[in-house]
Amino acid sequence: MESYLYTCQYCSKDYKPNRRKKQKYCSNSCRVRAFKIRNTENRNLPIKEDEKSKKLKIEKMSFAGVGNAAVGALAVNLATNLLTKEENKPATKKDLKNLMSSLKQRYYPILNIPIRRDGAKAHYDMETKNFIYLKNY
Repeated sequence: MESYLYTCQYCSKDYKPNRRKKQKYCSNSCRVRAFKIRNTENRNLPIKEDEKSKKLKIEKMSFAGVGNAAVGALAVNLATNLLTKEENKPATKKDLKNLMSSLKQRYYPILNIPIRRDGAKAHYDMETKNFIYLKNY
């Protein structure tokens, strides 16, 4: 293997070659970048005269395009609302407000404890964190 340094043809850094034959680039990234530069230069072929005369069409925003976008968005929202089950829809501020107002109760009925002989039902008291029996009048 050769012991002296070569200069990278892309980044101009000195490097010691890893292969027996002479390398042109210090790394794979330099080799790939140089390849991309060479190929983009080859693609810039001279333009014919008839192509030069054609003007570039610049698209402008129109009311029809805006209308089409609005109708498309409306159709997607309508389809989403029709095809999504009620329990899978996201909660709204109104839903959260209703939930918070329902949680402000002090007593919650306990359903798995049977009713006493005097007709009192078991409830959980949110303030004292105990369960009590309340009679319904």
